[in-house]
Amino acid sequence: MDNGTEVMPVPAVAAPAWHGSFESYVVGEAGRAASRVVPVPDPTEWEQRDTVLDAVALTEGKRRIAELRAASLRGLSHRSFGKVRQDEYGYRRTADDRYLVICVADGVGSGRLSHKAAHFVASWGVKWLADLLVTMAPHEIDWADFVRKVAMRLEQRARRLLGAEAEGKELREVAEVMATTVLYAVFDLHAVDGAHPVHLVSVGDTSAWVLRNGSWEPQAAVKNDGAAVYSSSVQALPMVPAADPVTVRTTVRAGEALVLMTDGIGDPLGHGTGEVGKFLAEVWATPPVSGLEFAAHVGFARKTFDDDRTAVAVWPVAEA
Repeated sequence: MDNGTEVMPVPAVAAPAWHGSFESYVVGEAGRAASRVVPVPDPTEWEQRDTVLDAVALTEGKRRIAELRAASLRGLSHRSFGKVRQDEYGYRRTADDRYLVICVADGVGSGRLSHKAAHFVASWGVKWLADLLVTMAPHEIDWADFVRKVAMRLEQRARRLLGAEAEGKELREVAEVMATTVLYAVFDLHAVDGAHPVHLVSVGDTSAWVLRNGSWEPQAAVKNDGAAVYSSSVQALPMVPAADPVTVRTTVRAGEALVLMTDGIGDPLGHGTGEVGKFLAEVWATPPVSGLEFAAHVGFARKTFDDDRTAVAVWPVAEA
């Protein structure tokens, strides 16, 4: 019955203009530290970021040649104790656009300035290598001499930073304060019969892998594997290895990925056949859409593994 009372319409509730969620990745048992650590900054290194990341495409004209994802994260241990991130990465394309040069470095934990060593070899070293590649092909480079010169320049850099503290000190004493592992990769952006040639050289336990058909293929002896293949796992610049570093050559095709990583990921990865290997093989079968997603993969939680983590991955794109 109409009693003359006006009925007001109920306004529609607008749907929120945002959506999405995030939960950290966990592989196996996370351990208590993953949820209990409260990250604090290093009061001596305000300019060194906790986390850095990149997600870019390498192009030739309008055509994509490859996708690159990179991330470096401070580990749970350094976050908890307010210590600086000691990992670093760098990359650049040569001036003629032919090659992509990549570096991943892991500053030696006991050296208070090792993060600066990692930054130096990943920035200056990448630039110098890119300059060399303008006038010579990767196979023409004297890689042992290249490593020696990077070590020499790193020593000079360390002595300048230490000033009077370095006067009269032997190289080994300088290296105790500022040292780093290093891995350089030269990725040929011009494919040969569909395969992109790659040259790798390293000092220390920073490792390179090819993710192929869902399996991890190490490009050198796996750390602590006991193999007779040359390994410089105990070496770090500016100390020059007793034996010349071995240059590794490989190829990467569309549907595969070249992945460089510090031991923060390499140690839990092991031989690539366990839980971590299966997890990363699945999420990196194709390039993650964003750098944030890639960094979240790098930062997976797993009990006892609390070191800094850095990874740089390159996925070639098939020609149309």
